[in-house]
Amino acid sequence: MADPKILWLEPSKPRRHSYAGQVARRRYTVQVVNDQRAACRFAAAQQPAVCVVDVAPASAVARVCTALRKVAPKMRIIVVQARAGAEVQAGCAEVLLCAPFTIRKLLNSIRQQLPANSGGWVSHGALRLHPAARRLQLRGHEHLLSPKQLRLLEFMLTREGKPVSTTLLVRRVWETDYTSDLNTLHNHINSLRKLIEVDPAHPHLLQTIRGKGYCLNLNGKAE
Repeated sequence: MADPKILWLEPSKPRRHSYAGQVARRRYTVQVVNDQRAACRFAAAQQPAVCVVDVAPASAVARVCTALRKVAPKMRIIVVQARAGAEVQAGCAEVLLCAPFTIRKLLNSIRQQLPANSGGWVSHGALRLHPAARRLQLRGHEHLLSPKQLRLLEFMLTREGKPVSTTLLVRRVWETDYTSDLNTLHNHINSLRKLIEVDPAHPHLLQTIRGKGYCLNLNGKAE
């Protein structure tokens, strides 16, 4: 299925660094527009899941949001404010972010606004994963993954059926060469087992391979 669509409205010369490119690299389809008319045209035609509005002043934000609601009533709106205290009209948006903020905070806000049935589900046998929304479905249950749980599971999926060393997992998931303390990795493995295993104490899908690391095998006994 297609990646979730994100509409991004900002001036042709943004007031600050634009995060649109970074968001696009996280499995979103981002359409950047520079005026209200273009935003409404895209919203009406494509019905994106989320719109990020980064315009000024506050009165313009309220006008833009009202226009967008008319053409895409189900679209969730995230408004970026230039500074604290510049509050926009109540009910104008689902989320208000005050600059400066981190890319992680922005991504978390986007994920929280995605509908559970939006595009982006990827099937791996009986397991279904929605990376953008950090959601996992298995055996009729749906779970919200933490960012590190998602990265760990995604990397294990790229090596499915093959043992992966603890050193490689730490380097790829935590992006560090400090591999002396593996408690954090073990804790995340155990937390994933609680989500995907029938009996986490006796795992069949995410197994420990003595002397080699861990192995994700979705052809195991997924009851």
